[in-house]
Parts: sequence; C-alpha cells; structure tokens
Amino acid sequence: MANKFVQFLGFAFEGAFKLGFLKDRIEDYQQFKERQVFEKLKQEFIHEHFQELEYIWELLERNIPFDPKVEQPEELRELGLQDDHKTHLLFVFLVGYYEGYFYGLSFGDLELIKYTIGEESSQAGVYYNADLIFKSNKTLYVADFKLSGVRSQLTDIITKKDLKIPFRNYGLPVNLALGELTFEGFLKSLTLLEDELLSLQEASPELKGFLQVVSYAVDYLHKEKPEDIKEVCLSLLYPLAEPFIARFYLRGEDLSQYREKIISLYDRIRRLELEYKQVESSSLARIERLREEIPKEIENLKQQIKVREKQETVLSPDSIYASREHVGKVLDRFFNDPDPVKAVCLFHSAGSGKTTQTRKKILQMEGKHIILYMATRKILLNRELEEIRKLKDQYKIEIVYEKSAKKDSEWVRNIGDTYKDLPKDNAGILKKTVEKIRELTTKDHNFIWAFATQQAIVGTLYKDSTAEYLKGLLSKRIINQYTFHFILDEFFGYNNGLFAIEELFKILNYIKNEEGRVNLYLFDANGFAPPLLEKLLEEYKEFQVMPDATILCEYSSGNVFKERDIKVYVSAKHGYPSPRINLVKKFIFLSEEEVKLKKKPEDELINKKIAEYIEETFKNYKEESTALVFVQNREYIALLKELLEEKGFSSMVATANSKRSQREINEGNQDIILSTSAISRGIDLSRPHKPVNHIYTVIYDWGIEKNMVELIQAISRARGDKKTESEPKTIHLIYLVYPTKNENIDRIIAYLEEDTIHKDLIRLLNEKINLREKIYLDDVITQIITQFIKTPEEKSKVLVPLGEQYKSVYIPNKISEIEGCLSFLNDIRELEKDDELKKNIRILIGVLTEALYVSVIDISFDKEMEYYHPYILFNNQRVRFGFDNESRGRAKSLFYKVKEKLEEHNPEKTEDIEEIINSFLPVQESALPVLVPIYSIVLVKHFLKINELLGFTIDKRIGRGRAETLLGSENPRTYCFNGEQDREYACIPLGEEYPYKEVLSGRFVKFPIEFIKYLLE
Repeated sequence: MANKFVQFLGFAFEGAFKLGFLKDRIEDYQQFKERQVFEKLKQEFIHEHFQELEYIWELLERNIPFDPKVEQPEELRELGLQDDHKTHLLFVFLVGYYEGYFYGLSFGDLELIKYTIGEESSQAGVYYNADLIFKSNKTLYVADFKLSGVRSQLTDIITKKDLKIPFRNYGLPVNLALGELTFEGFLKSLTLLEDELLSLQEASPELKGFLQVVSYAVDYLHKEKPEDIKEVCLSLLYPLAEPFIARFYLRGEDLSQYREKIISLYDRIRRLELEYKQVESSSLARIERLREEIPKEIENLKQQIKVREKQETVLSPDSIYASREHVGKVLDRFFNDPDPVKAVCLFHSAGSGKTTQTRKKILQMEGKHIILYMATRKILLNRELEEIRKLKDQYKIEIVYEKSAKKDSEWVRNIGDTYKDLPKDNAGILKKTVEKIRELTTKDHNFIWAFATQQAIVGTLYKDSTAEYLKGLLSKRIINQYTFHFILDEFFGYNNGLFAIEELFKILNYIKNEEGRVNLYLFDANGFAPPLLEKLLEEYKEFQVMPDATILCEYSSGNVFKERDIKVYVSAKHGYPSPRINLVKKFIFLSEEEVKLKKKPEDELINKKIAEYIEETFKNYKEESTALVFVQNREYIALLKELLEEKGFSSMVATANSKRSQREINEGNQDIILSTSAISRGIDLSRPHKPVNHIYTVIYDWGIEKNMVELIQAISRARGDKKTESEPKTIHLIYLVYPTKNENIDRIIAYLEEDTIHKDLIRLLNEKINLREKIYLDDVITQIITQFIKTPEEKSKVLVPLGEQYKSVYIPNKISEIEGCLSFLNDIRELEKDDELKKNIRILIGVLTEALYVSVIDISFDKEMEYYHPYILFNNQRVRFGFDNESRGRAKSLFYKVKEKLEEHNPEKTEDIEEIINSFLPVQESALPVLVPIYSIVLVKHFLKINELLGFTIDKRIGRGRAETLLGSENPRTYCFNGEQDREYACIPLGEEYPYKEVLSGRFVKFPIEFIKYLLE
C-alpha cells in the first residue's frame, strides 16, 4: 500500500499545483477541477485503496479554489499535525495548491500547451506526455512534478525532528558546466556524450527527470517550430525540496537532427533504476542472493582501495622556473604593445611570479602612473604593501591604503580575513581611496600605489556598483597626466571576480573614449586554461551568475579576444615548485561497530585515525621537515591539533586572522602546520630551515568544485626559497569513509515505494555505492592534480573546477555583523593552547549562536514579491529578530574572561564582539530581503494550533547556485508560530551577497561523479 499511497500523493501534488496555477486562467476550470483532479483520483485511489480518506478528499474539493493571499477557509484552519495519511495528503495538497498559485502569479499572459493530468501516448519523450508545458514572454516552460522523498520530510516536520531548511533533494552530486549557452549547443554536447551517459550503472530520479523534460522540449520545438521562442526553461518541481531548473537560450536553430537521439537516450536512461530499487524485490530467493552478492562486491571494492593505498604515484611536474620565465616573456610582449588601452590575464601556476614581475615592469615605465592593486585576501594586500614600502623612496611612490571605518559607522564589517568594504552613499573604502589619490595628484611623485580588497567592488542600495567611484579619477587633467594600472590578484578567490572584471572594463572603456592610457592585469592560477576567460565572461554577461562548477574546455596556452572592443591577452604555462611529487592515497574507514564499541563521537574517532596515519607516515621526517595538514573543517582542525600534540608533534594552526600566526609560519620550528582555506591563497610556506615537504589533505565528497579550487592552491603553498623548491614533495590524499547513518537510510527509503523494505540490504548497498564513488572521486582528483602541475597539450580536453561567481550586493543590516565575530572566535579557539581559554571561547560561540533568532511577521502579499519555487522572495519584508536576553549575561561573563587574549590577536574584532553583546536588542524589527518557504505559510495558516510553535534551523545556503543566507553557516533559528495576535513565519533572511534571483532561476546542469570520471578518460 505504501507504493499506492506515494503514487496518490504524486498525483495529488500535481493536481493541486495545477488547480492553483490555472485559477482564473482557463474557462473550464470547474470541469478541470472535478474531472481531471477530484473525480479522477477518487476513482483511481480512494475508492480502490483509501476509503478512509474520502472525507478529506471531499473537504478539499469543497474548499478549492480559494485565494491564498487572503484568509483561509474556516474548515482548513488549525488542522493539527499527526504523522498519518490524512495529514500527509492535506499537507501535500495545500502546499501544491499554494505553490501553483504563486508560481502562476510570476507570469502575465501565457499560452497553455499541455496541462491535463496523465500521459497521452506510450511513446517515450513526446511532448504531449509532459506534466506542464506553456509559453510566456518568449520562453518555453516545460515542468515535471516529483515528490523527492516528501513523506520522509513531512514526518520530520510533524515529529519536529532535527528540522533544517532549506530541504535538500537526493539528486545529482556534482555540477558540470558544459560551457554551452544555447539549447542547440547543449543538445550537441549531450549527444556527443551519449556513450558516457549510457555507461552509468544507475540513474537517479533527477537525472531521468531532467532528460525527460529535455526530450519534451526538443519534441515540441521540432514538431511545432514556434518562431517566437527565445529561451527554454526546464524544471523538476518538488513540494518541499528546492527544484532542479536549467535554462538555455534558443536562437532559431533547427533541432530536427537531435530529436530522435535525445528521445532514444531518454528512453534508455529511464529504464535504468536507482540501484536501491533492487531491494524492492518480492522474491525471497532474490533477496537472499543479494545478501550474498553485495558483501562480495563490497570486499572487491575494498581490495581495489588497498591496491591504491600500496601504490605510490610519482609525478614529474613541469618546472616552476619555466613558468616564471614564461610570465616574463608574456609581460614583455604586453608592455611592448603600443595600444594605450589593453588587458592581460595570467593563469600561470601559483608561485610563478605574476605579481612580482608585473610590479617590476610597471616601475620600469617612464612618466606618471596610478596603480590600484586589488586582491581577495588581506594577506595579499599586506604582502604587496610591504614590497612597495621598501621601494617607496627609490621610485618616488605615494601609498594609499584606506582601512575600514570604526564600528559606529554601520556600513563596514569584517569577515574572516577579508574586509567587506560596504559603502553608504557618503562613505566606503573605494570612495575614500579615490579621494586620497586625487589629493596626491597635486604632489611630486612618479607613482601613486593604492590598495583595496576586491570585495570593495559591490552593488549597494545607493549605487549599481561602487566601481563608479573610480570615475572620480577620470578628470581630463588626471587622464592626461597619468597612465592607469588596475590589478586584480587571485580574482577567483572571491565570488565577485567576474563582476569586478566587468566593472573595470567599463572604466577602461571610459578611459579609451577619453584617449587615455590604461592597463588591466588579471591573475589567478585556478583559471588554468586561457580560452576559459572569454567563455566565462560571455556566460556571466548572459546569466549574471556562475555556480560552483567543474568546467570542461579545450586547452590552449594562449588566447586573444576583445571585451568591450578592448584587446585581452590570456596566457598560461604550468609547473610546480618541486622536482618530484609522490602522490599517496589513504582511505580511512570508520565502522558502525567501532562507534558502538568505543562509545565516542564519530568525528573524534575519525580524527584519531587521521592523527595515527600522520604519525605513521611523518614521524621519521619531522626533524628536518614540516608537514602541512590541510582540512576544510574547523572542528577537525582543533581536534587534530590536540591529538597530534599528544603523539609528540609540535604544531600550530595557520590563520589569516592573527598576525602572530603569520610570523610563526615562516620563522617557527613546529613539526606540523594545520590550516583550512585561510592559507590556500597569499601565503608562501617558506621555511628553508625546516621545509614543508609533506602535505596531507583531507578530501570531502561534498562541494567537490570549491574544495578542489582550494586544494590546488594549498598544495602549491610550499615554496618561496631555493631549499623548499628543490626538494621532492609527498602529497597524501586522505579519504574518509563513514558508517552509513540511519537518517541516510531513511532518505533512501523515502524514494522506494514498496511496503516491504529490507533495511539491511539498503545499508549494504549504501556502503557499496559510497565505496565506488570514493574510488571515482580519487580518479577525478588524481587526474586534476596531475593536470594542474603540467602544461597540457594544445587542444586537449581539461576539467577546471571553479567556485561560484556572482555580483555581490550589499544590503546593510545589524545581525550580519555577528558572523564575522564568530569566524574570528573560531580561529582563535583553534590557535590558542590553554584548555580553559579554548573551553570558554567554545561556550561563548555556542551562546552567541543560540541567542539569535529570526522570523517574518505580518506578511503582506500586496508588497513587491517574486516567486522562486518553493519560496516567495520579499525584497523588503518586516522581520523580527533578536538576541535572547537570558543569554546576554552569560555571554558577557564568558567574553570578559577571554577579552585580553582576543585583543592580542585582533583588537578591532574584539571590540566588535563586545559591542554586539552589549548593544544587540532582545527584540527588534527591520526590513530585509527574505525568502519565505511556501510550506512555512501553509503550516501557520492551516496546521498549527493557536499558540503552537514549530522551529527550524537555517542551513548554510539556498538554491543550487549556493547563494549565501544571512548567518547560515552558524545555523540560526527561525520559527513558525500561530499566535492570537501575530503570526510568525519561518524564513531564510538574505544578507550581503545575494544573487538570489539569478541563483534561484536556475541556469546550470548537474551530472554524477561517474560522468566526470568518464570525461577525463
């Protein structure tokens, strides 16, 4: 019966969504409601299987339609939350109805093509089998409805079990951008990769669903040949989880050649089952056979892993000296080009001297020059500042480095090791920098060298971009007297890199029109392939957002193109600061039996094993070498440090938040340096007295793109002196294999439809699949590391991992300030050795996080709003937030115990924390951009009893483009509350960087890790 009820819920969700979507849109609405939804599903499911739900079905039929923007029907209020079929049906139906209604409000006039329920043909891929197709505003929309484990999610809500929003979908784990903007280009790539897709051993519901809507779109465009369609939007819509959406431009291409191939591909892929479907077999003999076969397959995978662990892969990198020499030649050609306005982009390896050699070239130039050096890390700014200070008198240089304002200015805040210079109309780092430069243009000098973070280029409430302040330099007098140089160093190191480049090209264009002289310099080793920049800028102009992605492109050592009619030279040559790399793999297993037997937390046990592995492989080298342990997990860093010191190793935690840490990196004698991504850019681990020759990096299978970006940078940090660069390096790739968690089993079961579920088999299958994917992940990472330390052959295919890119927009608000303070506290907790101090800081972090809460009050649907499934975006919504007064006294007491030590590291951030604790109000209201999930509205309006409260925690990011939520990394609390006076709705507040419209509209496609592996072969 579970299978039937899931089917019933699926059709109920689709029918409800369409009833909301079609309200006031079709003349035969009443007939559609009765025949297509209520009568049809009553006959198919209620009369046959669920007679006990007939009164619920009649209740819904009686009250639909109603206007979700006004008061709900009396019969549908305070329904209560019970974990039964009745509540599940009511909730899924009402959520679907609301979502369809608000989705429909996103469109003005539209032309419906297919909206009836059910398939009309047995042939796969034909468009009249689609769930929903319509045209609006020259865009073809094709949508399919899926449940995505909604029953499990509903059970969590009803039982109030560890509620985190947004809800995640069990889908495709890795982003792969095929680099195609047009639908025709994407289809071409897809058909070329047909063999790789068909070689997949299983197909997730999401992969099948995506190919399904692709085939419907191709079939419709081929058969109907509409001339007014300029864009295609393909969607998989779920009740609670975030959708899968892909958007492409259509430019009138003939798609006939792709129709049969795409439909055939979908027909074959849809026959592949989710591997877990094996356990639905009703045959006892089949089940017993699986119980014998799967453990053998697991053992075979473990043997493959043992072979990998025994093999030491020796890599011979290209010389970093050749890369440095090539940088010099490229810059010579660039500076000899007589064009007065031009740009150069260097994708050479980390350590190839891009910044150093450019500085030297500029200083050799005659005349007067204004240089604006911008970088994504303060440590890069400070390092370059020190170099310029040494040359100040010799070259007659004036230096401009405007620091952040004091905290009474609300418009500046710090996060981690980067300044967020976020200006009000009369303030801001970039504006003050420009004013200082203008002042200096009346003095005697040859160079004005200014410094600012790349993060200073943002959109604000008052300006589309703070880069407009740079026009303050562009008077006729200054343009005639000076040559301008704009440098973006490590521009992929922050998410506004492409936005900053676009803004600077506008400035270059302005200078060109005024017949001035200007050079733009762009540096980042992670770009790797010169043709990539042109492709990324083109994509960014179209979409304004690029998610974390692994981008497939063709390698070329150089590329020249024009951006805004300005010539851009792009070049690369790759190497590594060591003559040899020994690549070693270690898979660290933690079994369920170990956890039960030792009765300790999983993280403690896994870190103990990591420490044991480091001891085993490094103890014989510690006298003459240093090990770098790179872990993208703060909690692991603190625990590992303690465990390694128990084993006799001296260690330090590297952080950019403390000047003391930076000195110790180069001058200290510790055996081990531990770090997260804080040192992955900008720090040379130069220790000629004890060189860094062993690099341990823990590999995570989540966020592969972002982790790979930081990993590539981190393994290149051991450089900066002849001794370090002349010795071989051993890189240890450490993969963690955890036992299967019960909640993972529950999520998988949510996708299965049979009544009889064999949990033991699901657990075994999960173990097998995890091991297989770890092996695939190792293949991908090994290949990318191998690729990045050598210059590939011309026209060879390469995979380039990149972090997200989008325009940063700053909306000032008080509660975001706490995020930078928590980051600082975490860093210092890891850095300090005193156990009592560490304990007090840890408790203070917990108190500050727990004290913060947020919710939306008095939703007005008359305000400006937009729908992004399953959220309503309110750009300026009244939000209630506060700091629990009961926690304030405890926070004060803890803070004053640690204040003196915090000030030793960073007085400014210590002052920030003190102000937050003392001045944050217990309850305040403010207007913020927020996302309100539809299920939050439905819970409050229809299910919660009077004065009933339901809490959630906000988990990191929203959308598959991974837009940051306000304080999401600290998991703040939010509530649904049905009060007698006020209703409060759980919400996801959006703070500084929120490309929410672009991120949630969906413009990219994901494929499994197996697919990435096949692309590399």
